[in-house]
Amino acid sequence: MTSVLIVEDDDDIRNNVARLLKLEGYETLSAADGRAGLELARQSRPDVVISDVGMPGMDGFALVEAIRCERGLAATSVMLLTALDDRASMRRGMAVGADDYLAKPFTRVELLEALAGLLKKKGRIEERIRSAVREREEHLRRAFTESLGGGQPADPFGLEAPTGAVADQVVQATVLFSDIRNFTSLAEKLSSREVAELLTEYLEQVCEPVLKNGGHHLKFIGDGLMCVFEHATVDALPLPAARRAISAALGMVLAAHEFRAWMGERFAQRGLPAFAIGVGLHAGEVSLCRLGSAQAKETTPIGDTVNVAARLESASKELGWTVVASSAVLHHAGAGVQTGGMTSLGVRGKNGFVDVAEIVGLEVSPQDRQHGMACLTERAAELTEAVEINSEITARAVKDALRSKLSAFKGYRFAGNEEPLRLKGYRLSRKIGSGGMTDVYLAVREDDGLAVVLKVLDASGHAAGEQLSRFIQEYTLLSRVDHPNVVRIYDQGFTEDHAYIAMEYFEQGDLRAEIAAGPLSQERALQVVAQVAQALAAIHRHGVIHRDLKPENIMRRADGSVALADFGIAKSLPEAGPLPSAPSGQADIVGTPYYLSPEQAAGGPLTPQSDLYSLGVTMFEMLTGERPFRADSLGVLLARHRSAPTPALPAPHAALQPILERLMAKQPQQRYPSAQALLDELRQRALLPVSTHPAE
Repeated sequence: MTSVLIVEDDDDIRNNVARLLKLEGYETLSAADGRAGLELARQSRPDVVISDVGMPGMDGFALVEAIRCERGLAATSVMLLTALDDRASMRRGMAVGADDYLAKPFTRVELLEALAGLLKKKGRIEERIRSAVREREEHLRRAFTESLGGGQPADPFGLEAPTGAVADQVVQATVLFSDIRNFTSLAEKLSSREVAELLTEYLEQVCEPVLKNGGHHLKFIGDGLMCVFEHATVDALPLPAARRAISAALGMVLAAHEFRAWMGERFAQRGLPAFAIGVGLHAGEVSLCRLGSAQAKETTPIGDTVNVAARLESASKELGWTVVASSAVLHHAGAGVQTGGMTSLGVRGKNGFVDVAEIVGLEVSPQDRQHGMACLTERAAELTEAVEINSEITARAVKDALRSKLSAFKGYRFAGNEEPLRLKGYRLSRKIGSGGMTDVYLAVREDDGLAVVLKVLDASGHAAGEQLSRFIQEYTLLSRVDHPNVVRIYDQGFTEDHAYIAMEYFEQGDLRAEIAAGPLSQERALQVVAQVAQALAAIHRHGVIHRDLKPENIMRRADGSVALADFGIAKSLPEAGPLPSAPSGQADIVGTPYYLSPEQAAGGPLTPQSDLYSLGVTMFEMLTGERPFRADSLGVLLARHRSAPTPALPAPHAALQPILERLMAKQPQQRYPSAQALLDELRQRALLPVSTHPAE
C-alpha cells in the first residue's frame, strides 16, 4: 500500500486530505508542522510527502531541503501545497527539490491526479534504471571476461560515435563521468543476480544528486554513469553548469559513502573489497546524437569532451583522488570550489596536457542554497570524511595492484609464446640489467611504439626505506626539468615497498663505452662537455645538484647528442649541506670516488661548483683515456682530490689546460661561477663545436 505523509498546520485541511486519501486506498500519516513531519518521515519512510509551504518554524521549503539531505529520504517524492501561486514561489519550491506544486484551493480530482502523476514519475525513473542495468549487463559481462583473459575490450566505455550517428545538436556543456573502483573484483564474488541488485541500488542512489542538479542525457555504461550539464541557463537552474556538475559529483560521493553501509549489511561476511567511486569532469563542446528508430530516438552525447571526462576519471585511480576536474571546469564553476592537489595529465588523443585539480568541497553561496545545494553545507563534515575515505580506498587499491604487478616482474621469463607483461600502457620486451634491488627492463609504449626503459625497485627487504626514498626523489627532481640534455622521464609509480620509473632508452649506451675504445677527439670531447654543461645549467637553475657526474651517467643518443642521467643521489640546493660523518670519523662517501670534488671528499657542503669539478675530471678522462687521480686506497685517492695539483693534458690539448685547471680548482669559489660561465668561455675561445647550441 502506498503511504502518504501530510504536513499541514491547518487542522481542517490536514484532516480533509487524510480522509480523502484513505478513501482512495492510501495509507496516511499526519503532522502539524515541518519539524514534526521530518521526524515522522524519518520513522515511517513514506512514499510521498504532501506539505504546506507556509508553516511556523520549519516551513515547507526547509522541509524539502532537509528531506533531500537525508540518505533514507532523498528519493522520496514531495508535493508542496500553498495559497501562493506566483511563479517565484513555484520556482523556489522546484529548485529546492520538490517534485510537484499544487496551489490552494484545489479539488479532489486535482489532488488525486497530481498524486498519481508523482507515483508514475517515480516508477518511470526506477524502471529506467532497471532497464539500463539489464541492457548493459551483457556488455559488462563480456568486458569482464575479456579483461580477465588479458584482452582489451573494444570501446569499454561505450564512448565512441556509434555507426550511423548524426550530430543533432552541438552544445557547450560540462560532462560528468563516474565509475565504481574495483568493480571486477566485486563482480567476481557475487552472482549475476546480486551484481544486478548492487548496480540497481547504487545507480538509484547516485542518480538523485545528478538529476537534482540538472544533469541530462544520462547514460549507464556498465558500472559507470555519464551525463551532461548544459551551459545554457534555464529558469529553474540559473547556476553555472560546471558548478552544478561539481555539486552533483560531491553529492555522488556522499551517496557512495552511504552505499558502503548498505553493502555492509547486504553482503556481510562476503569478503568484498572496500567500495569507492571515481568522478571525472571536463567542460567543452559536446555533440548530441540521436539514435534509434523514428519512434524511439535515444540521445547519446559523444565527442572529445566526453572522452576527456572519461580519461580524467580513469586517471583519478592512479592519482588517488575521488573527484578530478579540468581547469576548464574550474574556470566556469565560479568561486568557492575547494581543491586539493593539482597536476597536468597527458590525455591520449589530445595535443599536450590537461591541467586538473582534485575537488574536495564547495563553499555554498546564498544563491546555491536557493537552488538545492544546502546539504553540501549542512553535511560539510560528512562530505570531507567521505572524500577522504574514498580517496584512501582508491590509493590503497591502486598501490596493492601496482605492488602485485611489480612483484610479478621479478621472476618473469620472457618466453616468446607467452602474452607479454604490461604496465600502464607499456609492454615489456626483455630484461636489460639489474643491480641490488633494481631491475631494468626494455619496454615499448603501446600507443606510439616508443622504446623506453622501466627501472623497477623492489624495496621490500631489510633497510630498504632509503633506497625507495632515493628512487622516488629521482623522479621528483627530474620532473622539474625539461631539457634536451637531461634524461626524459615519462611516468612513475610507487607503493610502500615497490616503485618504477619509465624513462628514455639509450640504445647507444653510456659515455664509458665510448671512452673504453680510446681517447676522444678534442672536438667530440668538447661537444660532450658543452652538452653536459647545458644540462648542469638547467638542473642548477632548478636548484638541483647532481652529485654523481661520471661517464656512466652520461648517456648517448644515435645522433651523437648526450643526456645527463641517474639522479638517484641528487639533492636540492637547500638540502646539500655537509655530509654526515661515519663512525670512524671519515665522511660518508656519496658519489663515485674517482669523480668526487674536494669538498665531497672532505664531507663539506656542496654547491653547483661541485658538479663542475666532476665535469672537469670527466673531461680529462675523455681527452686522455685515464682518470686524473689514481691510488691503491680510498684514503689516498680522497687526499689527492683535496690537495694534489691538476695533472697536465697531452700537448695536442694544451690549449684546454686553463679550462681544466679552473674546473678542477681545489676551492669551489675558484671554479667557474656557473655552468653557463663555462659555456661562455668556450664560445669566447672559439672552442665550442658548431653543432652545439648552448642555452642562453
